[in-house]
Amino acid sequence: MFRKTDTNEQLDIFSSPSTYMKGRTAKKYEDPLAWQNEFYQYVTSKIDEETFRPLFKEGNMGAPNASIRILVAMSILKEGFGCSDEDLFEKCEFDLLARKALGMETLEDAAPSIDTYYLFRRRICDYEKEKGVNLMEKCFGQVTGEQVKVFKISGRSVRMDSKQIGSNIAWYSRYEIVHATLRKEMNEFTLPSLNPSLRRKVEEALTEDAQKTVYRTDSATMEVRFQQLGQLIYSILVKLKWQDDTHLLHRVFHEQYNVEHGKAIAKDKKDIKASSVQNPNDPDADYRSKNGKKNKGYNANLTETTDEEDKPSLIVGVQVEPATAADNGFVKDAIKKAEEVTGNKVTTMYSDGAYQSPTNREFAESGQIKFVANGIQGKRSRFDLTDLLSKHHVLDRNTGELIDAVLTKGGKWKVKLSEGKTRLRYFTQEIIDRFLTRMQIEATPLEDRNKRNNVEASIFQYCFHTRNNKTRYRGLLKTKLFSYCRCMWMNMRRIQLFEITMCKRA
Repeated sequence: MFRKTDTNEQLDIFSSPSTYMKGRTAKKYEDPLAWQNEFYQYVTSKIDEETFRPLFKEGNMGAPNASIRILVAMSILKEGFGCSDEDLFEKCEFDLLARKALGMETLEDAAPSIDTYYLFRRRICDYEKEKGVNLMEKCFGQVTGEQVKVFKISGRSVRMDSKQIGSNIAWYSRYEIVHATLRKEMNEFTLPSLNPSLRRKVEEALTEDAQKTVYRTDSATMEVRFQQLGQLIYSILVKLKWQDDTHLLHRVFHEQYNVEHGKAIAKDKKDIKASSVQNPNDPDADYRSKNGKKNKGYNANLTETTDEEDKPSLIVGVQVEPATAADNGFVKDAIKKAEEVTGNKVTTMYSDGAYQSPTNREFAESGQIKFVANGIQGKRSRFDLTDLLSKHHVLDRNTGELIDAVLTKGGKWKVKLSEGKTRLRYFTQEIIDRFLTRMQIEATPLEDRNKRNNVEASIFQYCFHTRNNKTRYRGLLKTKLFSYCRCMWMNMRRIQLFEITMCKRA
């Protein structure tokens, strides 16, 4: 049966570390502005264990054998320090400050076992797979909401930014992807299901080192080997009757090959989607090239409150999607999550040009939200279309010439240039709207446009412990857990610095 942690436990003065501390040491340990006490006050004690009740079934084995509050707080500490699991448990057992942050004030309090910790995180991931609900996200919203109430943060103005973050996987060639997937799927349970002849071919293929093969083999020979590998996998799929993407091998095969008259034909590289499997060890990771930087992983979006007088700025929304997710697709959910956490309607949103889209502008207008962007994607047009609709002419910025425009039957405006390779230029309504949006953005006061910039500090801190812009995790669900825990730590640190600043001012 699910049970909550007892919050009214009597403390034994003889087993409390503070009893044996003197002077400066005791003062630091009990300082209300120290990180361990701030963490317990604004994070650990605010965690509502009822959120995680669905993870524990009614019955003999349904009850958690450790405090859920401590298990969640441990995950947050891990991402806050950027430490390994081994270091985390060492801190929980021997670091007095970490134990104080978790609420383990006496020396008799035992830290949860590592198996309990792993099982708890696994249950959160399994529950999201089954129900589509991330309980750690609900916990993040609940804890942040409590912090918002304490500091009376309105949250009516928010800013957001996103970050491409890599999965903890190696970069594979197409051949390595297919070969590694075959190795992953062919185990002691599937191999016996194959006939002897096919089994021998599979076992022979599995003895190969795909990385060395790619390195030593010329491109022409590699194409033949890739074709042969595809034909072998097609025979396996037919024999085992794997006909859907629940089997990773089926998914990878149909992403890399076409089947024509019973033969596997390798697809052209241009036909391979960015959402295809990049590494079988993390099938959720997508490929994306942004600003010349290639990434195989995820796109994380953070939404935070803007600076209010005598109030800290807190992250109120976190979204993580595969790398192919566009930034402008985060806006609606980001606004919704921010309003749920703060309890107030968002009236102003600050972002960069990547969040601009006709759909988002319509959404902002319908919700009476002021959409402030510091730019818009794309190159600035050579032509000034300000007077196109009213006076039927455009201004060529290069020559300073006013050129008459004619409305065609197709609804486009046509202008004829006096020089250049292309004498005729056409302007659709979409181009006109984009020009007017750019003019509106450029007319926005620079002070308002720069309010978005501070969110980049959040992005920097979010990725602070990554190596080569890669997380330590594989899989979308685990990356989400990392993101929520990391952002809860960042909020705590902001609150701590804010209170220290206020104390100095006083």
